[in-house]
Amino acid sequence: MKRREFLQRLGVGSLAALGFSRFALAQARPVKLATLLPLTGPFAFAGNAGREGFVDGVDYVNEVLGGIAGRKLELIVEDTGYDVAKGTAAFNRVLSRERPEELLFVYGDSTGLSKALAPEIARIGLPYSATSFASELADPEKYPTIFVFGPTYNDMMEALLRQIRLQKGKARIALVYSNTEFGRDPIPYVKERAKALGMEVVHEEVTPPAFTDATPVVLNLRRANPDFVLLQGYALSVEPLILRAAREQGLRAQFMGTYYSAELVLIQRAGPAAEGFTVTYHNPYWYDTLVPAVDEMRKFRQRKGRDTSYRPTYYMGSLAVALGVAEAMRRAAQAGKLTRAGVVEYLEKIGDYTALGLTRGYQFVNHRIPYTKLYRASVKDGRFNAITDWLKLA
Repeated sequence: MKRREFLQRLGVGSLAALGFSRFALAQARPVKLATLLPLTGPFAFAGNAGREGFVDGVDYVNEVLGGIAGRKLELIVEDTGYDVAKGTAAFNRVLSRERPEELLFVYGDSTGLSKALAPEIARIGLPYSATSFASELADPEKYPTIFVFGPTYNDMMEALLRQIRLQKGKARIALVYSNTEFGRDPIPYVKERAKALGMEVVHEEVTPPAFTDATPVVLNLRRANPDFVLLQGYALSVEPLILRAAREQGLRAQFMGTYYSAELVLIQRAGPAAEGFTVTYHNPYWYDTLVPAVDEMRKFRQRKGRDTSYRPTYYMGSLAVALGVAEAMRRAAQAGKLTRAGVVEYLEKIGDYTALGLTRGYQFVNHRIPYTKLYRASVKDGRFNAITDWLKLA
């Protein structure tokens, strides 16, 4: 494919495809995207990988796509430490410092922070998304400017329950989740939906988001004797510990998790105990080299002198958000509506855009993208392999 054709498929106008004037890009007022990420704390691994995805996405928009109608896209990064109070302070600091006509999008770090900020975000009409896939946030009536760039945790659990039903109709299920907003979010839905499907929830285990000994958790699971164990509210902080302890204790249940467990580090840390671990995931993996976006970003990082080895799932998700938001900004600018309201309007209209395969498409339904795939861990392959095509969850 010729480069101009490639850029046009990305949605780049002719000026950008021909090399938009970098002088003009530098002179115009910037368009700003702020990210509030856990660069320290229990989920620092995910936060720093996400930051890298935003950096690459913004650099790509400016250097390859010509910015936002000739204006530079500027990235603002603040550390939250995965702490709601610290994240709220960072949010207030950014809003007090930046001009509303320049700061057109904010990305937050968690379900807890997002729920705390949601009323103010709605009040000021600020386009917003987050690492969170909380079901409560996907409510355009209550929060008309908040978008979830993927399925909600309820949607993800629905996908897992469908798979359980295929494997064993009247299954016994155990729920293991962290005592955080992230962990608790889909639990009411899972209980209700499992009952409707004729399944029995035989045990609930509520834990801190990080701990060092999974033996008590697994002993409780052994007593409950579930067929399937659903993990929620962790980001590789404890999943490998639970899987290894389960193998050591002879627990034969199949383990499953959602988006933030769908990472190769889980296989590397859990070893043979990771075999068969099933997850929901809605972006390509860095090893999916047949996806055009993956190949393009490898080449872009190489030109920038950046490491081209495996990039985590958190990188891929952040990159998809950065390019999706930038596309909405570009389309809003072309329509003469490069404002916060314009970005919201065009996020709702970019269902035909896929960022060359970074998502199935930005087809928001009730302000979330209700599609995912299921993947299963293969220790032999050292990766997660897809076991379904796209599943529609709404």
